This record gives sequence, C-alpha cells and structure tokens, in this order.
Amino acid sequence: MKIELSRIKRIAEDIISDDEWVNDSHSKAEHDGVKMALRQLIAHVESTGQQSGLDVWKGTDKILKDGYWYVKISDIKLGCV
Repeated sequence: MKIELSRIKRIAEDIISDDEWVNDSHSKAEHDGVKMALRQLIAHVESTGQQSGLDVWKGTDKILKDGYWYVKISDIKLGCV
C-alpha cells in the first residue's frame, strides 16, 4: 500500500486536533508526545524527499482489531521505498 504525503498530513492533522480524550496532565503529556511524533514523521518524509508515495507498511506485521489496523511503529520503514 502506498500512501501519499498529503494523505499522511491530513490524517496527522485529524489526530493532532482530536483532544477530546485529554482530561489530565498524564493524557495531555501523551497527546503532546503523539503530536510531536507525527510532526517528526512528516518532517522526516519531507526531508528525505519521498513524496511520490510510500510503501511504509511493507514487511510489517499488521493486526486488524475492531475495524482498525494496528502496526508497531518500530516496524514502519520510512528511509526507503
């Protein structure tokens, strides 16, 4: 599956703007970490010039649970297509 950078940015913005679950300092810290990680992901993709489509899921173990795909972040490969 290839994902365009513009789609990654839209998904990241949706996740970043979703703060309804933030209700204390612990969940705020978690949300801040998620925001930072997503911004770093986008910056890395932009800096490596891989904007024509990414096969980021290649070689990852994917789990479908409750209608959502889960994958370990450490399995995602961004440095090469």
